[in-house]
Amino acid sequence: MSTASQTAVSVHAPGKVNLYLAVGDVRPDGYHPLTTLFAAVSLTEIITVSEGQTQGLSLSMDIVPGSLVDQQMQAGQFDPADVPMDERNLVYRAAELILTEHGIDSAPALHLHIAKAVPVAGGMAGGSADAAAALIATDRYLHATGRTDGLLTPADYECLAAQLGADIPFSVRAALGQTLALGQGTGTELQNVAAPQEPLHLVIVAAQFGLATPSVFKQLDAGRAAGLYPASGELVEPAELLDALKSNDGSEAALASLAALLRNDLQAPALSCAPQLAETLALRNDGAVHASLVSGSGPTVLLLTSSQAQAEALATSLRGEGHHAVATEVTSA
Repeated sequence: MSTASQTAVSVHAPGKVNLYLAVGDVRPDGYHPLTTLFAAVSLTEIITVSEGQTQGLSLSMDIVPGSLVDQQMQAGQFDPADVPMDERNLVYRAAELILTEHGIDSAPALHLHIAKAVPVAGGMAGGSADAAAALIATDRYLHATGRTDGLLTPADYECLAAQLGADIPFSVRAALGQTLALGQGTGTELQNVAAPQEPLHLVIVAAQFGLATPSVFKQLDAGRAAGLYPASGELVEPAELLDALKSNDGSEAALASLAALLRNDLQAPALSCAPQLAETLALRNDGAVHASLVSGSGPTVLLLTSSQAQAEALATSLRGEGHHAVATEVTSA
């Protein structure tokens, strides 16, 4: 049996939430400049690369038991068959980029398996996490099986990631252990931020539907033009929020201060596209919740709680009420 046939390389890449998202006005190229604080959470996608049965790239996927995606699937609100297992998938495209970067013109028999836990079209960059993990795992696998002389650098991965999507460079950093990063431009210009002093304990509530990111941005533009939402203003680093995270000691007072500084300019347009999100956001009135916020373009909602025990209890309660919910955290330094 060859070494390649015995080798498998797995890489975990976390989903993300946006603790801060300020969005500028649309540019002539159709993109929106933004300032965002990406935060990796302890919900991960896993990509495993191994030797394929036939020449070229092949994909497969399973759903992590108990995950948000599993909850959606069990409720009949997610069909794994809707995820393409071909060149339309970011995992496939990421593996192709790695092969091209190494000058490998004829794709070897590579199989990439996706263990899916982060919702699709949920504002948590699940697809971006897949792509990031695929870039790293494919590169490591090619090296482990003697097909390349050396590994690419983290900077190389980020450069390739930017060709695939705006969230993917952060997903690369998150896969390599970075918890927080400030994103500017379209989100690809990254500045590392120190992890919080204490973990942030969150409950992630997935919707029973998806929201297309372009439609939420379109609603933002239309709403601003109509005076429904505040003007964009200057995009500046959220210094107060960064200080609050750095000094967060997990106390109720610290969490209250931090909660007041969370921001998402896409929350109002996401609510316009999906008014039913208001019910989930209203859970912030519960004594266990310091803040509620739509993650990215939604429809996933994050609830900030005081402790892991509170997060676990709230997630269990919400599942009992028919919501799709899991407890997670933004890890500390």
